[in-house]
Amino acid sequence: MSRPERDKWNRKYLEKTIVSEPAAIVTEYHAMAKPGRALDIAAGTGRHSLFLAERGFQVDAVDVSDVAMNRLTGRDPSIHARCLDLDDWRIPAGTYDLILNIRFLDRRLFPQIIGGLKKRGILIFESYLSGTRSAGTPDMSKDYFLRPNELLHAFLPLRIVHYRESIPADADGGKATAGLVGIKSQIPSF
Repeated sequence: MSRPERDKWNRKYLEKTIVSEPAAIVTEYHAMAKPGRALDIAAGTGRHSLFLAERGFQVDAVDVSDVAMNRLTGRDPSIHARCLDLDDWRIPAGTYDLILNIRFLDRRLFPQIIGGLKKRGILIFESYLSGTRSAGTPDMSKDYFLRPNELLHAFLPLRIVHYRESIPADADGGKATAGLVGIKSQIPSF
């Protein structure tokens, strides 16, 4: 990721009010994972990392924004905030009981996410779908939006226990999302 990309995210965290409540998909499904090691990809200021740490997880929170990671550093000893360029960093294989990927999309990470889960590890993933007004804003590339059913197909090696594409009634102004929860099975997929 380039310096301008880091600067863009730093400005976001300096200028905007940041949501502090965890996403509903996280609060609903996090308990499927045994408290252990968790990875919060593109953690921002750590709303999900803090939520998981309060529930007994040791959390690796990674984000490109040093502003966001500095806000998170020291807030909980169970959180290891790391300012990383996700274009260069590799998720360590077989390490995590739970991986979160909320409101971030980097398709290059899909196989690393699967590989980063321990057996019986849980993935909770939610991001925006293409086809809504928010997907067509001038500063947002279509590369940052999922296509219909893309998330489901990308994680078929996991046992999918939840999948939902949500399109708001106000499709012109709302944000459509896709959410998935999957378990890395002990049984090899065929």
